[in-house]
Amino acid sequence: MNDLIGLKRAWGAMPGDGSGTVDCCLMAIEVHQRLGYWNYLPEVAEIFAKYTEKTLPKNFIPRWLLTNGTRLKQPETHALVLLPSAGVGAVGTVLAENDVLFIGPAGYVIRGPIPPNTGWYFRLNK
Repeated sequence: MNDLIGLKRAWGAMPGDGSGTVDCCLMAIEVHQRLGYWNYLPEVAEIFAKYTEKTLPKNFIPRWLLTNGTRLKQPETHALVLLPSAGVGAVGTVLAENDVLFIGPAGYVIRGPIPPNTGWYFRLNK
């Protein structure tokens, strides 16, 4: 996952596309797939074709996570975390206890702890 650290946030950017940028949802799906889980990319790609960053409904990401996963009371390894942000939310991946890969407030991918009681955690169904 170290190849993702330092990438700059950009709407709809895929990890490994050569742009040096990444979208938080697409990064979480990439990490999920690298860990051996289901590849949600074909389903999620439709979202980026249908919406822009400004037109994506504010409740879309939480609704998608609830539809495709189970909400957790506590963080678990490989769970996704929905973090509060000024936009529609930011998605990261719990890699180990207190170790999360996410796009930080400065707009770059970082790996580290997030403050306790921050975010909502989901285990994807596939």
